[in-house]
Amino acid sequence: MIGGRIGTYVIVRELGSGGMGSVYLGRSRAGRAVAIKVVKAEYAADPEFRRRFRKEVEAARKVGGFHTAAVVDADTDAPQPWMASAYVEGPTLAEEVARRGPLDEKRLWALAAALAEALRAVHACGLVHRDLKPGNIILADDGPRVLDFGIARAAEGTRVTAERAVIGTPGFIAPEQAQGLEVTGACDVFALGAVLVAAAGGSAFRDGQPYGLLYRAVHEEADVSAVPAALSPLVVACLRKEPELRPTPEQLLDVCVDRIDLAETATPEPMRPPQREADKEPTPLVARPLPSGSAVAHPRAAAAAGGAPIALYLRSRRSRMFLVLRNTLFILVFVAFAAGGGLLHVAEGLRALAGFTAFLMLLRLFGLLSQSDGLVLNDLGIGVGTPTNLAVLRWSEVTSVELRQEARDTVLIVQMSEDHLLPMAFLKPRWVRRSREGAIRIRTAWMLPSAGTAPLTEAVRSFAARHGVPATEI
Repeated sequence: MIGGRIGTYVIVRELGSGGMGSVYLGRSRAGRAVAIKVVKAEYAADPEFRRRFRKEVEAARKVGGFHTAAVVDADTDAPQPWMASAYVEGPTLAEEVARRGPLDEKRLWALAAALAEALRAVHACGLVHRDLKPGNIILADDGPRVLDFGIARAAEGTRVTAERAVIGTPGFIAPEQAQGLEVTGACDVFALGAVLVAAAGGSAFRDGQPYGLLYRAVHEEADVSAVPAALSPLVVACLRKEPELRPTPEQLLDVCVDRIDLAETATPEPMRPPQREADKEPTPLVARPLPSGSAVAHPRAAAAAGGAPIALYLRSRRSRMFLVLRNTLFILVFVAFAAGGGLLHVAEGLRALAGFTAFLMLLRLFGLLSQSDGLVLNDLGIGVGTPTNLAVLRWSEVTSVELRQEARDTVLIVQMSEDHLLPMAFLKPRWVRRSREGAIRIRTAWMLPSAGTAPLTEAVRSFAARHGVPATEI
């Protein structure tokens, strides 16, 4: 993705990732910065999600107000749907509290007013945010901005969500949302109360496992002891179990208006992380794709090539020919079975199934002839698959890597954090498997480094060291 394009935008770097997709910093052709959220492939494959996402993007385009980031572009029909919003510079509320500590009472009142105004704008367009949390609030120069609305509602109720995910973040989810009941704007007000507790240095439902947080949100009273006494009644009102008893964003603004000084900025004086050179560049960026069949594995080589460091290992020609011959043999067997099954008095249904299987294998054979699968290492993570369908396990979710020699095979063993989000497509290649202990085993016997790429052992050590991941070789 880095250095490539989404729509007309050049991708500069990844800003973050979550359960439903990844967010990238992009540049328009005129050099304007945008934040692009790309939906995960498993959601993109769900027609119901696409229908909902299209509707939500249309509504999100209408959201105005001073405290939201405007949606400026989207493609809901892309292979992986995406939407772009104005890039807001500044740390998130979560980063600010982690670096500088809790906000004081004056800044908490200003934050409450800004969030109430943002929710009023969102709700006026018929949207419900559903995932308001400190990580979705940017502290910009002109006040807090609420990000990331539109996708959460589109995902809820779809096949993928029902099987794999819970919409929202435990600790900020309203009781009715956790119980699967009707979700309204009152859920966002509940989350606002939990956000204010977090901004004050507390945790409304303490820390722990997601199921424990959800249970306490439904059955226990929130802990607001960290909130200043003057603000406590407002937070308690937001965190009521009954949605109809919570105040509306307009009522919250009425309470906050007498507590803030309108002559001063409502910005809680954010401290920004150091800018990267890519972010400072005022001119449009030009993507520099690697030449066909080449890759680089070290930062200095990447700088010479004009791109980010990449190590590419593709299936050898001998391995590809073996797969092609094997698939061709199977296709001929199934075709012969379908065509000559009448002489063997085989049921018509079995003959039709054999013919259909031969057709599917023929499509797979065309894929083997047109492109090769392989292993990719870059600063984003470890990727497996084909160049047009690559599944990536991010370095942030890797706890250690190990290169182990087994007979004539070199196996890359990847240990992951407990809360990792492994793409389903990552286990699709036959040479990638999950062990009984939960580690990912990647067999590399049939892979060869592309031109300019260092040996696999050297590349793994290099990238692991760049991202603080322990690497061993046995």
